[in-house]
Amino acid sequence: MSSLWKLVGDVIPDDHSRQVSAYDLARHEMERPDAPATVLDLGCGDAASARVFRGVRPDVRWVGLDIAENAAARAVTSEEVVLYDGVTFPMATGSIPLIYSRQVFEHVRYPERVLAEIARVLTPGGIFIGSTSHLEPYHEYSLWNYTPYGFRVLVEAAGLELLEIRPGPDGPALITRAFEGRLPEHGGWFTGESPLNAEIDAWGRETGRRPALVNLRKLEFCGHFGFRVRKPSDWRPSVPQRESWWQRLLGARLERRVREAVKRIPGARPAVAAVRRRTAGHVHGSRHP
Repeated sequence: MSSLWKLVGDVIPDDHSRQVSAYDLARHEMERPDAPATVLDLGCGDAASARVFRGVRPDVRWVGLDIAENAAARAVTSEEVVLYDGVTFPMATGSIPLIYSRQVFEHVRYPERVLAEIARVLTPGGIFIGSTSHLEPYHEYSLWNYTPYGFRVLVEAAGLELLEIRPGPDGPALITRAFEGRLPEHGGWFTGESPLNAEIDAWGRETGRRPALVNLRKLEFCGHFGFRVRKPSDWRPSVPQRESWWQRLLGARLERRVREAVKRIPGARPAVAAVRRRTAGHVHGSRHP
């Protein structure tokens, strides 16, 4: 059985083991000498991230993108916000150098399709940063929780490269916060180390573990994790694979075996025939009693 270290250890940083947020990643990206002139906030909501990016680089062009149903995004008038259908980005291929997304992907209905759009819209060598949920209770129409490895699988399936993954607040803290009703004192778990993360830091100091191994332990129990993803310079859109001749052959053989097995079940043939009649009726628009 493969450990998390074997699956994502190569993208767990060894520079420090601090808990991070998407805002931390945004500020760090803007501090780079080659910081981009344009950033797209995917799932921008009320456009709060614009202040974070401009706090480091005042002249950055910030563009928000959110679904048309999001009332907070529709209400924004002081920033450039684009509304879309939740799948297809209304941006040209290779036009955005940096895409940012803070705690949005757990709400995305079609994550693979959205990642494919991120890959398309990014410039060659462009960067996708942000955070998403791992061990977090249901909240605000959330659909998914991602393991660090699962997120990597989705990212690489889109032809992108996961560069690093870092721990956010720990999962037990987020569970406690939801159970106790989001009390004011819980806010400190996002700006500093959350309780379990603080314990893991102490464990790391006591045992002399290097930062990457402390990060690993935090990632195993994290509620959120941050990520940095790159679009390769030689990226090409993925081509849907066609079913090969041997897959079709195996499918036909399996279908024949199922039919033969059904024939041997008493009373099965009339039931199958009835299902076929009802299905045919729905296909052709007719209704059967």
